[in-house]
Amino acid sequence: MLGLRYFVCERCDSVHSGLEEPAACARCAAVAFAELPAGTGADAYFTRGLRGDR
Repeated sequence: MLGLRYFVCERCDSVHSGLEEPAACARCAAVAFAELPAGTGADAYFTRGLRGDR
């Protein structure tokens, strides 16, 4: 099973999640992203509302 990957827009620092890198930033339309590496806590941070530990 594939997990979500997290990508940070290099222009505006918005974080996008998905199975693949987005084509463009939804906020500023930039196309350069840096992937957050596994083990950075991104999953825990971005899914905490789904688990109820706000």
